[in-house]
This record gives sequence, C-alpha cells and structure tokens, in this order.
Amino acid sequence: MPPKIIKLAKKDDIAAAIKQIKGLHDREVIFELEKGSVVLATSDNLKLLRRVGEALGKSIKVKTDDDVGRILAKKAGVLFGEAEQPGKLQRPSLMRVARSDVKPRFSDILGAKRGLTKVTEGIKKVLPLSNIEPAVKSSVSFSAKRDSSFKKSRYFFSNIFIILFVVLVLGVVGMAIFLPSVTITITARSEQLSRDLEITVDKSFSNVDSNKLQVPGIPVTREVSETKNFPATGINLNGTKAAGRVTIYNFTSNILTLKAATTTLNANGKKYFFTKDVTGIKPNGLANPDIQVIAEQPGESYNLAANTKFQIINSALGSANVYGLNSSGIGGGKATSTTVLSQEDLDKAVDSLTNAIVVQAASDLSQQNGAKVELVSSGISKEILAKTANKNVGDVTNSFDMTMIAKVTGLAFKDSDATGVVLAKINEVLSSDKYLESDAKSQYRAQFKSIDIPNGHGVLAMHFETIVAYKVDASNLTKILAGKNETEIKEILLSKPEIDKVQVKFWPDWFIHKAPRFNGKIYINTVLLQSN
Repeated sequence: MPPKIIKLAKKDDIAAAIKQIKGLHDREVIFELEKGSVVLATSDNLKLLRRVGEALGKSIKVKTDDDVGRILAKKAGVLFGEAEQPGKLQRPSLMRVARSDVKPRFSDILGAKRGLTKVTEGIKKVLPLSNIEPAVKSSVSFSAKRDSSFKKSRYFFSNIFIILFVVLVLGVVGMAIFLPSVTITITARSEQLSRDLEITVDKSFSNVDSNKLQVPGIPVTREVSETKNFPATGINLNGTKAAGRVTIYNFTSNILTLKAATTTLNANGKKYFFTKDVTGIKPNGLANPDIQVIAEQPGESYNLAANTKFQIINSALGSANVYGLNSSGIGGGKATSTTVLSQEDLDKAVDSLTNAIVVQAASDLSQQNGAKVELVSSGISKEILAKTANKNVGDVTNSFDMTMIAKVTGLAFKDSDATGVVLAKINEVLSSDKYLESDAKSQYRAQFKSIDIPNGHGVLAMHFETIVAYKVDASNLTKILAGKNETEIKEILLSKPEIDKVQVKFWPDWFIHKAPRFNGKIYINTVLLQSN
C-alpha cells in the first residue's frame, strides 16, 4: 500500500500534524511542508512527530524544499529519503533505545504496551503547549476505549453463548419431560354369540315383557299400488337354421327306431333335431346311412365343422351307447336378433313388484309408528288385485312398464321390541367379565312359527347373532406401563386373557422409545375387534 502524503499549510502547527496522524489508518505518512512552515521552526517539533508515529505504530517522514528544514528533519530522523525507503515500515521497538540525538526526557518511550504513557510525559516536558496535550490524550484515550470496547464485546458474546447454552439445555430437558407421549390401542378379545328364542306377538299386548318373551303386534291391512319400469330380455332370431347330415352308430344289440319328436341331438351345447323319424338303425356299432338334421334356432353359432360328435338323447334309449358323427360340416345358419318382451320378463316383474309393495307397506307402517316395523313374509298374505303392462309378450322392445295393485294383510312388530327382548335375555346370563358392545354388528332372522292373522296373534321364531366382548380394566395400567418400551408393553398386556391385540405408538417417534414416567401422557384406548 503506498504511503499517505499530507500537505500542511505554513500556519498548521504541531498539534494539527499530530491530529492528522491520529485520524489516519495508513501505516506510512509523508508530510509535505512548505518553506517557512511552523512545524519546521524547531527540530523538537519534528522529533515529536516521529515519537508520536512510533507510539501509534506508524512511520512518519517529512518532505520539504526548505534547506534549513531539511537539516532539522535529517537531525530528527524524519527526512524523506534518508533513514528508510517509502513503503518499508519500521515498527517501534519493544526495547529501550539509546540515541545521542535524543534528549533524556524521551528515552523512556517504549513499545505499544507502555509507549503512549511515555510519549505523553515527554510532550509535557519538551513542548508544554496547551493545544498539543489534548491531542495526545485523545490518542491515548482512543486506544484505551478500543481495548475497553473489545473487552465489552467479548463479555457480551460470552454471555450470549452461555444464555443460548442454558436455553438449549432447558429445552432438551423440557422436551424429555413434558413433550413425550404414548398412545396404546388395546383390542379387546371378542367372540360370536347367538341365541334362538320364540317370542309371542299379539295385537292385544300393550307393552314389551322380556320375562314372558312378549311383544305388541301390529295388525296390517293395506292396499298398495306400484309402477316400475323393467328391461326386456327376450331374443327373437330371424334367419335360416343350420342343417346337415349325421351318421348314426348303434353300439347296442337291438335294431332301433328314433322318433323325430322325442329325440334330441346335442353338440357343443347346441340342440339339433331329426327332420323325420329314423327307423331300422342297425346294431353292433354298424354305420347307418346319413340322416338329415336341423338346428334348433337360426344363427351362425349353430354351424359345425366336420367330424363333430353328437350325443343322442331319447327316453327309450336310457343309457345306451348311441351317438352320431357328421362326415361333412353342418352349415347354412344365419340370423338377425331383436329384443322382445318374453313371458319370463313379465313373471320377474310381478315378483319384483310384489316384494316392492311389501317393502312400501313396511315403510308406511314405520313412519306411522315412529319406529322401524318388520313385515316378515311368513306373517303376511299378499293378494294381487290388478296388474297390467304396457307391452305384450313378443313385442319388439327394450323395456316395459308394469303397474300392480296388491292387498297386504298380516301381523307386524317393531324391530326394537324384538331385539330388546333378545338382548335382555342375553344380559341375564352373561358373565361379569363380558359385555355386549352397543356398536357391534348384530343381525337376526325371524319367521312366524304359527300365525293367526284374523285374530292378530303369532309365535315368532327368532335367531339372533351378535358379538360379546371381554372387559379390560385400564384403571391401573398407566402406572404399570410407565417407562416401558414397546416390547415390554406388549408382553405385559398380551399376557392378559381379555386382550387380543396391542398397538403402541410413541410421539415423537424419532425421539421417544419408552412410555414417559413423569408427565402422565400415557393414553389407553380400548376397541372391539369386529368379526365378519
């Protein structure tokens, strides 16, 4: 880094020069002084510049055209180009220096550690000017403040580090104590339970009596009308039927006669018929002349390749070994199909509407009684008063509408009444270590063993299925499981006969692998294993 060059005016005194030195960060300073400069008035000024520079760790030089000034600068050791070359800073020595051109009052100037104090004392003795002393004091004060500021900064950062360390330790301790938790899900052991009971249903009963197995009956007499749309599934084939000739092989010992009206030939799941009666079929496996056959329906699917075996079915043959074989293909079958309404479609529609009418009657009764009402098929009679379809059998159509009016008569009962009686009887004999889960799946089948619809009386045979669960006492488990890992928790719990499965979940799972001991955050949930 090149030296700093400062030009001083003639009137700038030594105090101004020292102030310049103190305010610079450059380590090499060259003062350019004009002829007649106040600083060049005495060599003591120039020596003072050099001492202050050494005290601050800087090299001070003077450059001037004044001949007398050059002599004084050389004597003071600050003449530019004499003592050292620019750019090569001579650091102040940490040892005492004895020189002939230095007065005794400056001989105690030392290194960086003690130099500032000695400089101040020398300035006071050699040049007791009131405006120089504050500048030197300011330099000393600046160095002291810098040391004090460094110490304060170091103390500040040390305190910050300690505080952060304490916060970190407290955070880890807090996490270890307050944050951990474990959720343990216990699946209670369960088993299927079924009961078969006979319950009396009577319209004269006003209340449910679980001891006598009695529930109130609800007489039913309703006429219901229902209209629905149904798909047509009948197929009508138009076209030609496949035909060909078949050779008959008779492996019996008798001459056979096969009537066309009573004989069927089956091949590849298709039916074929003789075009006329066949007589004189020779026995003992002899081949009989080719006989004309025709397919049951038109269509390409009835065409057959040569050498297809035909099973011959006739009630007179029994299990006799008689079959046919075509030496050439059965062909010529072609057809186009259309969808028509069949009698089977009408029959299915009647059954569907009948069931829908019963469901509708039960729904109406449920709304009327404010509870689900059961109408079992064995407890009702159905009378179809009218039925009509908007299409006839054989009509080409993809769907049709059917309307039915039916009368439903019978004896119904509330679903909750019947199931309530069964549950009450089960609870009477249920052991103390078991209970009926209210949310468990349950189902029943019911039908009237006997029924008297006109008098509103019947005996209902009921098969009821539900799930019974074992009770799990979790009151003292949190104390037992505190501080245990997953394996230990499962071993403890699964040793109890009433527990079927155990699931353990720690939180946070990356940090915790044991149940907490102190914060009480051990959560135990008991669920029921639902059986299918």
